[in-house]
Amino acid sequence: MQFRSTRASDVDRIMDILAEGRRALAELGIDQWQGGYPHREAIEIDRARGESYVVVDDEGTVVATAMVGFSGEGDYDLIDRGSWLTATRSDDACYGVVHRVAVGAGFQGRGGASFLLAGAVDLSRDRGAESVRIDTHPGNVPMRRLLEKAGFAHCGTIYIAHAEGGTPERVAYEKLV
Repeated sequence: MQFRSTRASDVDRIMDILAEGRRALAELGIDQWQGGYPHREAIEIDRARGESYVVVDDEGTVVATAMVGFSGEGDYDLIDRGSWLTATRSDDACYGVVHRVAVGAGFQGRGGASFLLAGAVDLSRDRGAESVRIDTHPGNVPMRRLLEKAGFAHCGTIYIAHAEGGTPERVAYEKLV
């Protein structure tokens, strides 16, 4: 497998993976992403900023996707029922942030998500970040297990501004790099 920046030719496949992720969340009874987010424009913006990444298998198929950024995350400035491992705010962030994680339906359970997270951690280390932060819906038990298995620490609860009528509460995680 390879972790690399998203190419223009990857965007249609990313949109397919996100649609599969949206369906999987709905099957789990999770209201996250059910309002159409993440939409193509968000992925195109991520790509233009150099913040969109994919995992490609040995056959060249894009199997997983995520946004990895280094500009801070305003929703992370307030954390409830816990605290971050690093003391930093979005206006002076020393962390990488991972959003919009999804794995293709036919590729789940094959290590793509773990490889994606490891790539995000390595990229964050290379960019001089102290840590990586990520959040997930409280009901997304598979993702919570994956994060804990990958060494991310449960830090508390954050509330997202763009919940699209769904649950704004998210479980926050951080990993020192």
